[in-house]
Amino acid sequence: MDLSTLFPVGILLFLLSLTLYYIWALMPRAQTPEWIHLKEKSSFQFAKWRHPITKVDILIALAIVLLWSAFSFVNLGDRQAPQTFHRFDTEYVVIDLGEPRTIRTVRYYTGLNTGEYALYFSADALEWTHAGEMTQRFSEVFKWREADIAWTSNVRYVRLGARTPGLYLGELALYGPGNVRIDPMELRFVWSDPRAASNALFDEQTLIPDRASFLNSMYFDEIYHARTAYEYIRNASPTETSHPPLGKAIIALGVRIFGMTPFGWRFMSILFGVLMVPLLYVLLKNLFDNTTVSICGTALFAFENMHFTQTHWANIDVFVVFFILAMYLFMYRYISSGYDAPFVKTLPPMLLCGLAFGLGAASKWTGVYAATGLVALYAVYLVTRWRHQKAAGQQREYLSFLFKTLAASVVCFVIIPFVIYTLSYIPYTVSGGRPFTLGGLLNDMWNNQKSMLSYHGSLVATHPYQSRWWQWMLDLRPILYYSHYADGNRTLIGAFTNPLVTIGGLVALVFVLSEFFRKKSKAALFIVVGFLAQIVPWMFVSRITFEYHYFPSMIFLALALGYIFNNLLRRCPEHKYWVYVFTSVSVAFFILLLPPSAGIAVPDWYSRWFVRWLPSWPF
Repeated sequence: MDLSTLFPVGILLFLLSLTLYYIWALMPRAQTPEWIHLKEKSSFQFAKWRHPITKVDILIALAIVLLWSAFSFVNLGDRQAPQTFHRFDTEYVVIDLGEPRTIRTVRYYTGLNTGEYALYFSADALEWTHAGEMTQRFSEVFKWREADIAWTSNVRYVRLGARTPGLYLGELALYGPGNVRIDPMELRFVWSDPRAASNALFDEQTLIPDRASFLNSMYFDEIYHARTAYEYIRNASPTETSHPPLGKAIIALGVRIFGMTPFGWRFMSILFGVLMVPLLYVLLKNLFDNTTVSICGTALFAFENMHFTQTHWANIDVFVVFFILAMYLFMYRYISSGYDAPFVKTLPPMLLCGLAFGLGAASKWTGVYAATGLVALYAVYLVTRWRHQKAAGQQREYLSFLFKTLAASVVCFVIIPFVIYTLSYIPYTVSGGRPFTLGGLLNDMWNNQKSMLSYHGSLVATHPYQSRWWQWMLDLRPILYYSHYADGNRTLIGAFTNPLVTIGGLVALVFVLSEFFRKKSKAALFIVVGFLAQIVPWMFVSRITFEYHYFPSMIFLALALGYIFNNLLRRCPEHKYWVYVFTSVSVAFFILLLPPSAGIAVPDWYSRWFVRWLPSWPF
């Protein structure tokens, strides 16, 4: 038996032992007040139950953020990359090598647009031999590439031109025997059209890497999201139009600050990943008023492999997850304001929830899926408040509150999100140098909705790493974003969850759901509704899906585990070490599985013994 197979078995045994202990620890002793209380029929209500944040909490949350940030910049990406590009149309350039040489490799850095360059070699600039192609396919933009050429000797002249007009090339490097790069100072350039001449092909030679990798090139869906962000900056027609524009516009902010570099196009993902941490801490503290629960629950989410991986590359999912967390935090603060809170006190969290919803929907439609849970919690609050105020003889006061609330809800949850969603299309509308008009903005937004519906509704595709919603819940089929094998080492990046948090969170959800039915726990309802709003819509999606779609659900698995921690600490505070043990083991698994989350090269034996826990894992 491989050592790797012991990990899933160990996790199941570990969780089974903790589950049995939890059941025993919380079992009411016969004839005690707790036992008698369970025999009574509980009623559900959203009374005021928000717990405040203290200065100590702020310091602790900041410490967790700093600790996670120390991990977050591991293998994020190079801070430098070619920034000047030459646009090839019909012209070509002839490179005089000064003397006959042997060309071993031609390395180049691609830019916008797709097509091919043609390479020709010659000994006398009279007779030319086709030496190979330099491809710039859709999946090869903003990457270091090597031309597919034969080892050619006695080359004095190199001719390079684009077969497809409009290609942008960032840098070019010629290598001789022994992989020694030819110094550009030894070369002379003659352009077929002097008006198109530039030195962009050889002006950033110090940035040429030894080999292409995820550290210096785009990988996976960065070719859509980061590329479109750059196109927004250049007012070029966007490539990726199957999702709303806001996520790509946020990525563009990092590019504007740090340049069109791997670090630049991934920076905003890291920033939003960092900001998720204090938001979750606040939600946990507001829910349970327990610092230990807040620390451990936040650590489970922060040091979780899906959270780490998804915040380390340029994708739009990280932004919608942040806004989902924000909208549930503010909805919680709304429904926990109490039944006697005047309308004016409930307005700020409602407004902030609506803003978060609008920003989430404008990033990706999964933000709309999450809103189904908001609607359910909002409706339960209004119904239970009616019952409370009716019992208190405050029907008139409630009707006044309800009228104002419904009017404000139209503004907060319809008008404001619609405005945000529409304004997010400004970069889309002005792309290609088109003038901005309100009519054009509305028309572009509406047409893109129809296009997205058509695209997602008719998409028929397969992928070797595709998976269904039930596989996500058991962490059965991660998706592999990047792989490189060399010299007995593996460099992998994949999206998968921390198995202890995934399976443990599901077990916790079962207990949380039972707590709602047995005790009418409002915190339990909040967590269960939030989780179901993330997973149920995917049950009806027939098109291709991947495990990273489970990312928003990890928020509520962490909350469910926090709920269990809180119950255990209230019932058996002397056994709080079990909470620390669970959290520590989870963080240990995170570190053990960090190589395929962060792209850290490890020997084959490490991957075989410590990473590939299940046969379905592509590691």
